[in-house]
Amino acid sequence: MESEPTPQSTNQRVTRWDFAPGSQSVPLIIAHRGDTTNAPENTLFAFKQALNLGADGIELDVRLTKDEQLVVFHDRCLERTSNGSGPVNHSTLDEVRSLDAGSWFGSGFNGEQTPTLDEVFETLPSDFLINVEMKVIMKGMRLIAHKVAEVVRRHSRWDSTLVASFNPISLYELKKIEPRISRGYIWSRNHPFPIRSRCFSPLVQANWYDPANDSYNPTLHSKFHARGSKVLAWDLDFDRDMEKMAAARLDATVTDSLQVMLERKNALANRLS
Repeated sequence: MESEPTPQSTNQRVTRWDFAPGSQSVPLIIAHRGDTTNAPENTLFAFKQALNLGADGIELDVRLTKDEQLVVFHDRCLERTSNGSGPVNHSTLDEVRSLDAGSWFGSGFNGEQTPTLDEVFETLPSDFLINVEMKVIMKGMRLIAHKVAEVVRRHSRWDSTLVASFNPISLYELKKIEPRISRGYIWSRNHPFPIRSRCFSPLVQANWYDPANDSYNPTLHSKFHARGSKVLAWDLDFDRDMEKMAAARLDATVTDSLQVMLERKNALANRLS
């Protein structure tokens, strides 16, 4: 039985995460934290730039603040990508939002704010693919799933949102409360206990499997496809070789080198057409 064609927007962008495994002739290009070459990571500017350059989607990170609100921020602490200090969950949402999250990258981004997930959804087209990673280890691992589900519901962004995490409990909670949301299970050979391996995958029942950098395995890739799950892997695990990715029927790749990978994807797509 032939699979249905992958839903696309009028400009040929794939608009949903639930296409058939291995159905892409070339993988989707997902911009890791936005276009981080030209803008500070996890900011609206970086996300809009990725869209404008032609990315198929973006990846972003969400954490809980002290007052249990979602903020788009990667690190556990504020120092690297803002003028704040201390853990994100020791500050309220208003306190995080008052920080400068852009000047560390360049003077042209002075005053850039850390966005909320609501703001990201409001800013980008509703059919643009967004991969939301829940950053949580122990405290708040169920609450963050509820908060993310609330935002997806509020924006009715069912098809274009993939929610991923290293934390299987958060993903299991998400499956219980809102099974319509696609789930991605991130796993790594090197991540700290207790979320290193794939041993909780039966609990999660992920739609996507996302090996962390240096964790891709072609045998597992084949097994995931056989089970009906898709694979999102790092471009570095394929030496940024688009032909290798296409030959493996990789479903999507996440990259920090957006422009380079888009050029390689377009060149290969043109040769295959």
